[in-house]
Amino acid sequence: MFCFCITKFQQKKFNVVIDAAHGGKDYGAVYNDYMEKDIAAIIAKKIEVLNKDNKDVKIHFTRTGDEFVNLNERVETINKIKPDLVLSLHLNAARNPENTVSGMEIFIANESDQKEQSAQYAKQLTDKIGKDYNVVTKEAGFYMLKKAEAPALVFEMGFITSEKDRGYLTTEEGQDKLANLIANFITDIK
Repeated sequence: MFCFCITKFQQKKFNVVIDAAHGGKDYGAVYNDYMEKDIAAIIAKKIEVLNKDNKDVKIHFTRTGDEFVNLNERVETINKIKPDLVLSLHLNAARNPENTVSGMEIFIANESDQKEQSAQYAKQLTDKIGKDYNVVTKEAGFYMLKKAEAPALVFEMGFITSEKDRGYLTTEEGQDKLANLIANFITDIK
């Protein structure tokens, strides 16, 4: 007697950890009443909402409220989850308020077992958002990039000190557009 059993193959979800920079007592970059910790958290939440119906993607966070989480705890959370991608959301700031520098930066680890995959994801994110924004990819020795046991990107979404960048970082329309581009990037790479 032969039995042909059909089992439903369950595809592994693409796990993404979104790290909304700073939090709690750590404001990050500040310009007037705008704080990096708040803007990063807002965009992170919007990305989650945009992905809620995506059955192939699971979004995780290093923080869910306005609390301070140190870098060691963030990396521990990341490594416990074992994600397919870590996306750390940040804002940049020019030291001199007269400086008109603007644009986005994506950082990958200068030394990491995940460097090649991180570079590929950085290129894909740049391709996705580069049509609408000025984006540069760089290497850095940031703690999270070095210690995360997963492909990781630090995404500086713009300069809070730039009037041009504040135009999209601090408005609902601009935040929605940016979150949409990031959510589409996540969907495309899964």
